[in-house]
Amino acid sequence: MSGAARWWESAKEWVGKLPSGLSGEVSVDVSRRRVRLSHARVEALTRRALQNVRALTLGDWVNLPQVYDVRLAVAGWKLRVEVALERVELASGRYHLTLLTPGRVDLEESRAASMLVQGVMRMGGGKAALRSMLDPVMPKGMSWDGQRLRVSGPLPKEGVVPARLFESSSLTINAEHTSEGLWLSAEAWPGLMDLVQAALYLDLPRKPPGT
Repeated sequence: MSGAARWWESAKEWVGKLPSGLSGEVSVDVSRRRVRLSHARVEALTRRALQNVRALTLGDWVNLPQVYDVRLAVAGWKLRVEVALERVELASGRYHLTLLTPGRVDLEESRAASMLVQGVMRMGGGKAALRSMLDPVMPKGMSWDGQRLRVSGPLPKEGVVPARLFESSSLTINAEHTSEGLWLSAEAWPGLMDLVQAALYLDLPRKPPGT
């Protein structure tokens, strides 16, 4: 058995030893070399990552088979957006999230929207018009090009993923949204599994399985 194969079997064994309350939160696909987090865990992590983004409030969150149906407020605008996480980058003490917006991106009733919705309609409606209206009010660290929503900011000094872990190292994670959860893949697997341990709030040694 190769070193990589042994590592994956060790990772699968580690997941099998998780406490019963966490057994459904994570799984390992050995053959395709990826890790799955439950949608509930993804929501919890996202809320913590975005809680300090100024002018942004995350509201209702619904897990759908291909996307998350999310309500949020941005600088007084209330939006309903269907998003799917595509990529996570952790580097130089910062995080960078890239989310696809393949479906609904709708304005909902709010003071700002009621004043500007007629302008959106005059411009023809749709994502292009909505983007032009949102650009001036997007908070720092957020941008939307009509297809992808990007959010970036500093990692916290303490907590689940402190900045010091990624000051001199980096981790890039690709994500695939499925009905059973969010599948994550990355080249630096030991770093990813270390991050999964932190995400599950387990007091475990900070080292990859099999070492």
